[in-house]
Amino acid sequence: MSQPLKAFRGKISDSDIAGLRDFVEIVEAGGLTAAQARLGKGKSAISLGLTRLEERLGLRLCERGRSGFRLTEQGHMVHSAAVQLLAEIGRFADFVGAATHKLEDEITMFADDSFVFEFADPLARAVARISDRYPDLKLNIRMTSSEHVYSAVLEGSADLGFTALIRHSEALEATPVCTEQMGIFCGRDHPLFDRDDAALTYEELRRHDFVAAEVMQEQAFSKFVEGLAIRAYAPTILSRMILVLSSRFLGIVPNEFARYWVEKGAVRQLHVADGQTRNMCYLIHRKARPLGLGGAIFRGMIMDELRNDQ
Repeated sequence: MSQPLKAFRGKISDSDIAGLRDFVEIVEAGGLTAAQARLGKGKSAISLGLTRLEERLGLRLCERGRSGFRLTEQGHMVHSAAVQLLAEIGRFADFVGAATHKLEDEITMFADDSFVFEFADPLARAVARISDRYPDLKLNIRMTSSEHVYSAVLEGSADLGFTALIRHSEALEATPVCTEQMGIFCGRDHPLFDRDDAALTYEELRRHDFVAAEVMQEQAFSKFVEGLAIRAYAPTILSRMILVLSSRFLGIVPNEFARYWVEKGAVRQLHVADGQTRNMCYLIHRKARPLGLGGAIFRGMIMDELRNDQ
């Protein structure tokens, strides 16, 4: 017969904090087996650490076994409190570091790959500012598809996201910061390349193949796109442009992104009624894992530079 758990009394120790960190990772992974890669430990070691944490707190945190992993009611309460505690510990360390002009933090930001063409200057200025002010800060920046930006922030592999793709999620804090203009483009060997815009109609567009566009925020433009013949898919804006450059597909891409190829004469924009749209771009982060001081400072600098660029 198992001994009853003793009620938690006393101060929180370093080992308690380490146990809580592991517990949060286990919950976010969805179980002990899935947490092995996150924690770099075997399942038996993770299970033993979890048992010790339960004994220390005097609580049964979860059910685990053949029926799967499930938090108890007490486990839900401890997980919520642990997330807040660990965030406060991180912020305290940040503020102490900032007080001595040292910010030894690591920030991971994912951004839409098209933004390097439209927002490279303000982003570069923000990077320069925070690097000059906090040289010990480590920045990890990745340009990828808008869908990947969204999922990376939601899953916790990115602290901050800069994207035009935004779905309603109670788990995310989304701040609108700028807009990007979108248009329809074709390659120079496409039948519509030399077509007079004044004579171009929506019905004619529908007779040509399109590559799918990932982000269509305006409702009227979404209806415009619904009637087009989508024959290809490309997860990133760069891969979408390859399909447009092939002259076998029409594509909807940001105007500023397409400028380089327009100036080379490789592509042109097709001006047709209702054939342009504007997407709002957002800075996003998880509510359950608030940004540390470094992330908050970097986010503020990006917002400042984007405003200055308008």
